[in-house]
Order: sequence, then C-alpha cells, then structure tokens
Amino acid sequence: MTPAYLNALGGREAACRRYCQVRLELDEGAHAGLAYWQGQQHWVEVCVRTAYTAEYNTIRPQLVANTGGGISLKTLLNVAAAMAGAADFKTGRNSRLTIATLVERTGLGERTIQRARETLKLLRVATEVLRGRLRRRGERFGSHRFQDRGRGWASVWALHPRKPVDNTRIVVDGSIQMAPHPRRGQFCISSSRREVLTTKRSVDKRAAPRRKESKADVEKAEAIRKGLLLASKWLGNPRTPAWARQHTPRGWAPALTDPAAHGWTAADLNDTIDAWSKATRMAPNPKHPIAFMRWLMKQQDLAFAPHVLAQIAADQEKAERERQAAEFEAERTRYASAAAEDSPGRQAARFVARRATDSARIRKTQASARENENSPVWITHLSDRGKR
Repeated sequence: MTPAYLNALGGREAACRRYCQVRLELDEGAHAGLAYWQGQQHWVEVCVRTAYTAEYNTIRPQLVANTGGGISLKTLLNVAAAMAGAADFKTGRNSRLTIATLVERTGLGERTIQRARETLKLLRVATEVLRGRLRRRGERFGSHRFQDRGRGWASVWALHPRKPVDNTRIVVDGSIQMAPHPRRGQFCISSSRREVLTTKRSVDKRAAPRRKESKADVEKAEAIRKGLLLASKWLGNPRTPAWARQHTPRGWAPALTDPAAHGWTAADLNDTIDAWSKATRMAPNPKHPIAFMRWLMKQQDLAFAPHVLAQIAADQEKAERERQAAEFEAERTRYASAAAEDSPGRQAARFVARRATDSARIRKTQASARENENSPVWITHLSDRGKR
C-alpha cells in the first residue's frame, strides 16, 4: 500500500483492521516430514489425478464407510484446485479455506466438500496439519479488534506429493521383520536398464549400446534407496531432534545406508541418540549433524538394532517365565501325587526306620561293653599299710 492510501484509510491500524488476516500460528515442526509441492498445476493435474487413477478403487470402501459415498475425479479436481489456490505458492502449505468458503468457490455441497477432503487424505496427497476448532474467549476478543468476527479457526492443510505407504515394520511370529522396499514410488531412484539395448535401428544408426549395469551399481542403488526411505521416516518422526531437519532426506541417505541395510528404524535412531545423551549427560546439538550421526553409528553394533535387542530381551524373559511355570507345575504335580500320611507304604517306611534306629543303638551299646571288658583297671588310691 502507498502512504497516501494508508492515510486515506485512517492510518496503519485502520488499514490492518480492514485488510489484515488473523491466523492461528502453528507449532515448530508441524510440517515435519511433508515434502514441498512442485507447483499448483502439477499437484492438481499430476499428483491428485495420478493418485486417484491408481488408488481410488482401493480406498473407496473406506471412503464410503467414513463419508457415506464416493466421489468422481472431476469433482475431486475441482475441490483440489480451490484448495491449491489458497496454499503457499512455493511450498503448498497453509491452505486455510473453510468448508463454507470452498462451497462458495466450487458451487458444491458441504458433504461433497467433506468427502473430497477425506479422499485427498486417503490418497496421501494432502495432510490436515491443524484441525479446525472454535476460538477461545481471548482469541475472539483479539480477533474483534481487527474486525474479524469469525468464531472458529479453519483447518490448515499441507498439499504435497503422494507419500509412500509405511511397510517398514511387519510382525511375523512375534518378531519384527523388515519389509522389502518398493521399486516404485516417491523415493524410487531411477537406474539404467540391466540389459544392453541393441536394436536394428540402433545398429543401423551406429548408436552405442548402453553399458550393462554391474552388480555393485545395483547394490549401491538399493542401499541408497533404503537409506532414503529410512531418512524420510526418521525426519517425519515426532521424536527426531530439530537439528536433524537441517538436511533433507537425500542429504541423510548416504549416512544412513548401513543402518537401513541392517533393518534399523526411525525409533532405533532416536533411541540411540537418547541413550548417548543419557550416558554422556549432554544434550546433542552438533554443528555437523551428518558427521555426528556417522560417528555415532560407528559406535554401535549395527547387527543388533535397539528393537532387535528389545525383542531378544522379551523372548528371554518369556522363556524364563515359562521355565519357572513348568517347574512350579512339576512340583505341584509331585505333591499332588504323594501318598497320604496313614497309607500302608508310609507306615512300612516308618517301621523300617524305627528298626534301623534300634539296631544302631544296640550295636553301639554292645561295642561300648566290649571295650570296657578289655580295658585294664588302674588303682588310683593305695591303702595305708601302717595302720594294719
């Protein structure tokens, strides 16, 4: 605004009361793990359309259960375009349109808008970062000072590319197994073809065939892909420290290839950091986060991730409890099968014990008598012969 226009409106405060928009600020890290979009048109025409075509038949039963019906692609793109128009141009975040505003801009019904937003969540192309709520008393008074008479806060949405499905932890027979990483998806790293492309056309035009991909290149690409997926899940974990988000998942991928190859998870990385902090009594705030994590991972036995050690400890504790229960059951069975006090067997045993005791006492008495007979008798007092 020009100074003349500000003066015409009555000053900065009057202009702000008329044009400023009161918003509820988000907490730091509210968008953790959410990627930026590549533009409004790309998100609507590529991300949403591709996700709908690929996964709508899969999510439709859940969509019907949640909202009571399905939705067409045309209607979904209409709502997506309206939401994208209100998002940040660079990031795709902070789309704060109310349902009433979307109804006004799209001409659709309220239930249709709700069904469209639920579809975007199920397709994993939009995330409701902050759910809408009513304003508190102090918030309403503060809003009235800026001529904002709204009684609630609109939901805050982040529009992003489709997120991969988390299949990193699968429980098989009570043990956590790592799932194989997909060869297709958001974090897929394109690699060259594994065979030599030699066709008649390439031979005629003297085109050089592609070099066959070596086994080392394939293993390296697979390791980078695993590290990239682990880094993405780690940065999206609420427990991950803030200094780790100084780098993107692609920046973290080379440093996390070894832990990812051994089946480490985001929780394992955070548990390791917490254990180091507790042992050293220092809050980690490294100047070079990637170098710090490389050093910390070298101090660990990567073959035994924290969740693996926890599972081993749980299995050992379970085995010990089962052993103690088996011993107790065997002891209880032994006592239960014991004979009564007045049973013939117990009476016979007591009789034999008494006879053995009596025989031992008699033998001892007889032995003492024989010893006394054979031992000489010493005269300790001589008689006074003078008196005789």
